Amino acid sequence: MGNSYLAIDLGASSGRHILGTLKAGRIVLEEIHRFPNEMKLINNRFCWDTEYLMAQILTGLRKCGSLGRKPVSLAIDTWGVDFVL
Repeated sequence: MGNSYLAIDLGASSGRHILGTLKAGRIVLEEIHRFPNEMKLINNRFCWDTEYLMAQILTGLRKCGSLGRKPVSLAIDTWGVDFVL
């Protein structure tokens, strides 16, 4: 099996971890972890729950490890909304 590369997509309503691996000259994508996401009202302001997001990022990384699929590279993509970034 070739090297694996992990993409973490943090969207406005959900997040996911996608692992890409090169096999026989083709990129094979596998969803490792998916979770819901929403803004929270904190101190009368809408904010992203950054502690929750970090916990979900770590959960996805642990899932990769438990599958024996340690990525050699990691990229994170986030949304274009500027609430507590």
